[in-house]
Amino acid sequence: MPRHSLKPVHLKYSYPVKKRQFKGTVKELEQRQEKELYGTKSRSSKVINGKVLEKTIHSYRMWFLFLKLALELEEQETILIMKNSVKKKGYELPTKQIEYKIKVNKKKYKEWDLDQVRTLPFNKWFFDSDDKKGHRHLFTDEVTKVLTPADTISNDPDKITIEIDTRRRFTDIVSDLRRMNNEQEMFKRQSRDKFPITGRVRPLTLLNKYNCLILKLEDELTNKEILTHKDQYIRPTDKRTMDGYATQKEPSKIRMVSENKLNYGITIFDLISGTNKSFGAKQILLSVCDGYFLKHPTKTYLD
Repeated sequence: MPRHSLKPVHLKYSYPVKKRQFKGTVKELEQRQEKELYGTKSRSSKVINGKVLEKTIHSYRMWFLFLKLALELEEQETILIMKNSVKKKGYELPTKQIEYKIKVNKKKYKEWDLDQVRTLPFNKWFFDSDDKKGHRHLFTDEVTKVLTPADTISNDPDKITIEIDTRRRFTDIVSDLRRMNNEQEMFKRQSRDKFPITGRVRPLTLLNKYNCLILKLEDELTNKEILTHKDQYIRPTDKRTMDGYATQKEPSKIRMVSENKLNYGITIFDLISGTNKSFGAKQILLSVCDGYFLKHPTKTYLD
């Protein structure tokens, strides 16, 4: 019997993401690994065809994948086990098992075309689905640009037009903009109304949680097999796990049951179940069902 759902799950459209093989020199491989571990501060990953994303595209890809998984699970009437019943020492009765039935809030995702989310790959849905427009407009804002005499001044309340004398020093122009913003709050930061992403997105950690949830729901691999699989479903997230979870040179105490034995179950538990502060994959999935990513603003789904 599966430990994370009341009945077995069989997935058709959702699957764990394998690590792609990269060919190159040792130096290139090291640079790629450093980039995966620590990311990049480049703005290019947020700018697409003259539009800018609030977060990197990986964030929206993961939101899409979690939603696709939720739709499949809802179709199978899946009930997640968030907390198992436990008999605690000194207590007469065991704790209550906490369960949540998967149900996607369709109203929240009216503009997403959920039938396409369920069957299409992310790139096809995001960039160019059947309507030849894709769905990237749901998440993008305009990049700052210089108007030409032929351009029409927008009356969009989310945009402003400023006249700048190009003969002035750049630092003075920036000072003017700061002063004007302090006086008029022209650039008061507004989060996206419909589909904001709350919290810091850690790409590898988020991908690990997603992969781990799918593999545990399908329940075909052991915890050790998941963490040490040749396809690297669970990626290293820091230098300590660079060589893989099975060969940690300095494993953390939380993964140890004795001096030389790793506790794979605790690592899996951390990825899937989480806490009130740090959401695991099941909490992220339920947040997505309710229309939020990464975290629901008020629910933890643990009580």
